Amino acid sequence: MNFYDALVAQARPISVEPSETSYFTKPGAGLDPRLFRDGKLIPSVRSMVFRILLEHLKNHFNSPEAYIHIWLAGSAVSYQWSAARKPADLDCLIGVNYLQFRQSNSEYKALSDKQISQLFNETFQELHPTTNNFLDSFELTFYVNVQSDIRNIKPYAAYSLTNDDWTVQPELKGAPSNKQWDRKVDSDKSMALEILSRYSRALSDIGAASTDTARRNAEAALKLAVEQGSSLFEDIHQGRKYAFSPSGQGYADAHNYRWQAGKASGTVQALKQLKEIATMTKQQFEEQTYGQQLPTADTLIRRALSNKR
Repeated sequence: MNFYDALVAQARPISVEPSETSYFTKPGAGLDPRLFRDGKLIPSVRSMVFRILLEHLKNHFNSPEAYIHIWLAGSAVSYQWSAARKPADLDCLIGVNYLQFRQSNSEYKALSDKQISQLFNETFQELHPTTNNFLDSFELTFYVNVQSDIRNIKPYAAYSLTNDDWTVQPELKGAPSNKQWDRKVDSDKSMALEILSRYSRALSDIGAASTDTARRNAEAALKLAVEQGSSLFEDIHQGRKYAFSPSGQGYADAHNYRWQAGKASGTVQALKQLKEIATMTKQQFEEQTYGQQLPTADTLIRRALSNKR
């Protein structure tokens, strides 16, 4: 199998489907009753999240209770929780005391804080099949940000499961309004639609190609569209990561607005599909060519430093 064969095998029709997002909904009068009662997280919900996370971590690391702090964060714990999405997003963010982690897990003592956070996040991929319909309402995801104090990433709101109390209180506020930001969003949408149009046309041309030359040209056009769509998605996504960093402005950051508006228009979801096609193509090509997926440089470094083979 060559690269183009792998690409065509992964390619599929993609449509742009607008979506309601919590960001642009009117703040509600209260918090989500599926999660909160009288301003406190429902005890059974807290217990379930604790159990899922700690059982998972104990399968990979020693003594997780000694070095983690657990929060629920984002729109689900804010007053803007009522967007009609099923399942809704529920983000569980974990802070790590890296010094204590290394003391409890000496095999990882040579890893940096960032490498340890990446190590955690790689293991969390195993949880998704069991947490994608939490309480029959939420897609519960777990994530370690290298910042151990959640306040540094300026979340919408953050409820500490560890302390059973608010670390960042939710506020009654709506989405910001900025014409310059809207122009950037319009530019993103125009670019995304043009890329997706070329992608669809190339996919159709591959199916209709009557000569090898016509097929090769269509495959090259498909590859270019996938690469450009992936690049645009990464630009928007990395901007949102910046928004929730010590240097960003969190909820009211222009990069977060750009991401949320892209979700509302459906372009972010469509571009994400192009990114997924690029990723799956690379994986399939490597498996067929080398018999396995090639580890990234970061993965090789972590394995070397932690004596993992």
